[in-house]
Amino acid sequence: MNAIRNGRKKLTRKPRFQLLCCAAVSCVIALPSQVARAETQWAISANDGHTTTDSAGKMVTARSSLPDNVTLIKFDQGRPVIGKSLDLPTSVEGPPTTVWIAPDSSWSIVTAGSHAGTQSGAPVIEDDLVSVISITQGTPKLTQTVHAGLGASQVSVSPDQKWVLITNRKAGTVSVFAVKRKHLFLDQTLVMGAGSNPASVRFMPDGEHAVVILRGRHQLILLRKSGKGFTIDDHKLSIGHSPNTLDITQSGLIAVGDQDTDRPSVHLILLNGGQPMLLQTVPVAPSPEPLRFSPNGRYLAVGAVNNSNKDPSAHGTVTLYHFDKAGLTPVSTANVGRWPQGIIFSPDGGTLLVQNTADKTMTTLHWDGTKLQDAGTIPMVAGPAAADTAW
Repeated sequence: MNAIRNGRKKLTRKPRFQLLCCAAVSCVIALPSQVARAETQWAISANDGHTTTDSAGKMVTARSSLPDNVTLIKFDQGRPVIGKSLDLPTSVEGPPTTVWIAPDSSWSIVTAGSHAGTQSGAPVIEDDLVSVISITQGTPKLTQTVHAGLGASQVSVSPDQKWVLITNRKAGTVSVFAVKRKHLFLDQTLVMGAGSNPASVRFMPDGEHAVVILRGRHQLILLRKSGKGFTIDDHKLSIGHSPNTLDITQSGLIAVGDQDTDRPSVHLILLNGGQPMLLQTVPVAPSPEPLRFSPNGRYLAVGAVNNSNKDPSAHGTVTLYHFDKAGLTPVSTANVGRWPQGIIFSPDGGTLLVQNTADKTMTTLHWDGTKLQDAGTIPMVAGPAAADTAW
C-alpha cells in the first residue's frame, strides 16, 4: 500500500490494547512520591489454626486445632524478620486477601469467614467476624470486633481510610463500614444476589470506585461512591469461569486470578472511561489463588496450588510475570510448599514470602532480576492463610 496519501505520510496506529497498556505502564513509572511513612513498616500474616482439607480438598476441622492468629513481619535489608503475634479469629476460606494493614502500620483489619466445627474432620462453620487491631511499637492489640456477613472474605480500605468494604461470600453481600477514629460502623449492606459469591473487593486508587469479583456469576462489577454511601454501577464485565483473587496497582491496572479448572488464567483489566475493559488473558498453572503485584507495579507474582491442598506429594509454584506494553510475560518460576496462599513482596521487590498453609511455613524467594531463587522456609505456628503489606 502506498505510504503517501494526499501529500501526507500515512500514520501507523497502535492497537488499542497496546495504547491502553502503554498508558498503564506510564502511570506506573510516573507514580507520585510516597507520603511520610512510619519508621518501621510492617507486613501482616493472618494464620488459620482450625482448618485442614480432606482427600477431596474440602475444608474440614483440623485434628489438632491451634489458635488462629496474626503475625507482624518486617524486612531488614531484604531479609524477613518475624515480629509479634496476636491470637484472634482468622480463616483460610476465600482468597488470601482477608487482612489489611495501614500504610503507616498503625492499625489493621482481619476477617474470619469460618471457625472450627464440632469435632475433628467435621466441616468448618461459616462465620462473619471482623477484628480491628491497633499496632503500637510493633505490638498488635485487639481494639474492636464487629460482624459483616457469612463467609466474610476480603477487606479493602479506601485511600483516605474513611470507608471499609468487606465481601461476604456465603451471604452474597458486600458490607460497607464507615471509619471513625479507627473503629468500624456498619453503614450499608449491598446485596449482590443469591449464588453471586462475592469473593474479592478492592478500592481503585481514586477512592471513588471499587471493584468486586462475583465468582458465582463470573463477573467483575463496579461500586461507585455516591453521596454518603456506595451504589452498584451498571457497568459489568464477564470474565472467565471462576474469577477469585484480585489485585490492583497504583496506576489502576487490575489483575484477576481465574480458577477455571479447564482454563486457569489471569485477566488484565483497565477502567476506560469508567467502564471495565479486558486487556489480556494469560494462561497460568492450576488454581491461581495467590496473586500479587510488586510494589512498583512492574511484576505480577501468580501462585498455583496444583492440588497441593489435598495431595501430600504435590507442591505449589510461584511464577513471576513482567508487565510492559506487550502485556504479561513469564520470567521465572519457583517451587514453594503445599497449599500456597498469600504473597508478600519486600518494599524493594527483591524478596518474596509465599504462605504455605498445609505446611505451616512461608517460603522465602529472592529475585535477582533474572531468576527466583529459594532462600529457605520460615516455620509458623498456624497455617498462614492471607497477607498484606503497608507498602
